[in-house]
Amino acid sequence: MRYRLSLINIIFMIIISRCSLEKQQEIIAKYSGGELTKKELIDRIGIKKINKASKSKNYLIKVQESAYKQILFDHYNDLLDDKEVKNELKRIENDKKIKLVLDFLVDNYVVNDSIKRFIYSSQLTQYTIQEITITHRLSYARQKNRSPKEAYDIGKVIRKRIDSNQISFDQAVSVYAEHPVVKLTNGIVGPLTYGKLPSKELSDAIWQSEPGDIIGPLETKLGYNVFQTVKKEVIDTTAALKSKMKNLASDIKKGRYEIIDDYIDEKANTWFRAFGGEIYIDHIDTLWQIADSLELFTISEDNPNPILNLNGIPILNLDKTNYFQPLARIQNKNLSINWFISEAKKHGTYDEKTFQNGYFLHQTIKEILYRNSAIMWFDKNSTKFDHQKTNELINIKQENYLFDTYINQEMEKDSSLIKSIVLNRLAIKYNLEIH
Repeated sequence: MRYRLSLINIIFMIIISRCSLEKQQEIIAKYSGGELTKKELIDRIGIKKINKASKSKNYLIKVQESAYKQILFDHYNDLLDDKEVKNELKRIENDKKIKLVLDFLVDNYVVNDSIKRFIYSSQLTQYTIQEITITHRLSYARQKNRSPKEAYDIGKVIRKRIDSNQISFDQAVSVYAEHPVVKLTNGIVGPLTYGKLPSKELSDAIWQSEPGDIIGPLETKLGYNVFQTVKKEVIDTTAALKSKMKNLASDIKKGRYEIIDDYIDEKANTWFRAFGGEIYIDHIDTLWQIADSLELFTISEDNPNPILNLNGIPILNLDKTNYFQPLARIQNKNLSINWFISEAKKHGTYDEKTFQNGYFLHQTIKEILYRNSAIMWFDKNSTKFDHQKTNELINIKQENYLFDTYINQEMEKDSSLIKSIVLNRLAIKYNLEIH
């Protein structure tokens, strides 16, 4: 008897489920070349909002608006004049995927005990160093007009001369330091607190050294650094510090100490290399020299947007260099500056980037390459991500963008129009029928 009841219940549930599925597939709107189902409406606004709207006149409004959005998504090539629409649709897609990748990496990052111990112990010590920075055209702290390789070679010479006792570190500072202030201070910097330096690479190297150690040439955003550890001193362990250390794992995941940023960069670089990625640093250096010599950041009367030039060279201006050598390579494809300009329009706000020096140009190129690699990795990993759900969310955001863009476009063409008239004309044009 129990078996019969169970069987009846199962059959009943199957019938209910089928009825529910059939109801979701119900067509609630038709238009030329397409239709809108109940399920598509649910995906857009959620079942709770639909149930609430069903009790009022708002349900019809929700159906109409969803139908308009779907029409625009299907026919935006015919309806929108903006040449950048496709770029914006791709930007929405890329930004969503990148956010999911970043969330995945942060959520799955494990702050191990060795990192905790290193950070904690580093917070208890201060260092004083004596340093020499050899800058180049692609470094953040640019003092000299030289290539990265030339800077590295100078760093090697400095280190070799010190190690062989040809010169002391004091003498090396006097001969090789580039900034007058550095020479006046004899290259002494400190006391330094961990996590407060402009370069994580330099911080980590310092806090893993002992007094008397000479390190370098070490590549950092500043250039190539050669330094000597002068003093290491212990800071008193305060209650405030101990309290701060309790939240160490959380702080790291929130971006403190640049550890999570380092981890994300490392993963992106791994994916980039896995896809056959290579950056041609010499070509980037040459591109910057050409751009710099052309003074593309000089304000001129015929520049349509001279404000951008106040902060540097706009990325969109780099095509004026007429430099056609590849800047990078991925998946057996060489990538020119025109490729990067095109991609800049499809990611975040990279098309608004300006470059004060070669460092920012190099970083932007690297970031665009890493974003592309992360997206390719995302697309290949259906087990880690719900691609169907992601595409649904992307489509909804794209539809909202097209909806707003189309209405604004039509009202700009004719200032007498209002939103309802624009949408009524759209409904007539595509024979929209609400069921």
